[in-house]
Amino acid sequence: MVAIHKEKTQPFVVSAPGKVILFGEHAVVYGKAAIAGSLDMRAYALVTPRKDAKVRLLLPDVDVDIAFDKSTLGRVNIGGLGHPAEIETQVLEAIKVPEGPGRTAVLAFVYLYGGVFADVQGPRNAAGFTVCVRSLLPVGSGLGSSAALNVTLSAALLRLCGKIDASIVTAEDKLLVNEWAFRGEQVAHGTPSGIDNSIATFGGFLQYTRGQAPINLGSSHALRVLITNTNVPKSTKALVAGVRTLRDSLPAVIDPILESIHGISLRAAELFQTNGIADQGSSDMHIDELETQLQGIIRINHRLLATLGVSHPALERICEITSSTGGMASKLTGAGGGGCALTLVPHSAAGSKTESKVVADLEDDGFQCYRTAVGGSGVCIENGVGAATIEQWIEGMLDQHLSLVPSRRRLDRKADAANRAPDADEYLGIVSGFSILPSSVIAMLASNQH
Repeated sequence: MVAIHKEKTQPFVVSAPGKVILFGEHAVVYGKAAIAGSLDMRAYALVTPRKDAKVRLLLPDVDVDIAFDKSTLGRVNIGGLGHPAEIETQVLEAIKVPEGPGRTAVLAFVYLYGGVFADVQGPRNAAGFTVCVRSLLPVGSGLGSSAALNVTLSAALLRLCGKIDASIVTAEDKLLVNEWAFRGEQVAHGTPSGIDNSIATFGGFLQYTRGQAPINLGSSHALRVLITNTNVPKSTKALVAGVRTLRDSLPAVIDPILESIHGISLRAAELFQTNGIADQGSSDMHIDELETQLQGIIRINHRLLATLGVSHPALERICEITSSTGGMASKLTGAGGGGCALTLVPHSAAGSKTESKVVADLEDDGFQCYRTAVGGSGVCIENGVGAATIEQWIEGMLDQHLSLVPSRRRLDRKADAANRAPDADEYLGIVSGFSILPSSVIAMLASNQH
């Protein structure tokens, strides 16, 4: 058992990035390399202490607000599970897991709590807390929203029970976070590759090959990208199956395409490793030349994927607009068939009228655009913003952006009686405020990491 001395927990925020596949989609299924990077679109978990023995999980983005008794959660035995996805068979009748889009997230949380707190004793195991997660990642878009959630939950729980550092997440801490986050991904997806949670934990760029440990290619904010959501639903399973059928029928044609995609991934890895993406100050290649080479292989990678039949008219339209309006290279990211496209924005065009015109043209066609960067930091814990505590920062943002001040009058009407009680949750107003702050304000927390 891990005995932990009493220490008053102050509100803190854990965040983790999404991910984007830069190169290697579909080929990775056949043992080829893929390159992924972390997005500066993140999930943020506000964690606040309670005075009672309840654990409240609030996920405003999927309409989840549920409270557990810690004694009930403590009876969940994950040790008897053959696989994390079997947690549903272990959930006691007393744990009411809601149906709907947030059900898997709640099950993952129950599993992670049962595992992380299994060997913890003392005051911290008895104290209640609230976790409110705001995600800036669109669900089901292939940008790693599930992994970002599981990394934030894992880090928050490990921080609460004292198993990782309270002020900074060390390299050793990240290994532990990643281990638990992968188990959370198993609850959600059964047999995940592990690349999504690795990116969300460690950040930067990773080279991934099935069955091998990921290779860290470095971390930087050098690459400015535009993520464009087609808003076209897709089935990853069906798209992967379609490529397999094509390969089975025409192996002599399809195998060279997969090998070419593999070559593109290796070339990208070489560029990232040897030309200073992680440290531009020592770069042997000027950023213009680096971006030119990346643009070339982005275009080739997309055409190869289109040959495999996994593009979509909406994705082709995005490629056309970004090329004709801004001279930018785009490709599908993820399984294709809809979902999202990735556009490399040259550093000379970042924030320019050209970039704004590209975004305007895409939005005029009904697409949703996200201006962001790829290759940034992984999981982070924030105990404050500048000289302000997390509580003070939220109060300030509410006052500045919503002309609201956290108060007992703005309690969530859906909260149960225990959540409403002032003597149970002194931070209820802060939690309610965090749950309604605009996404653009929540994203400001990311600037605190740099």
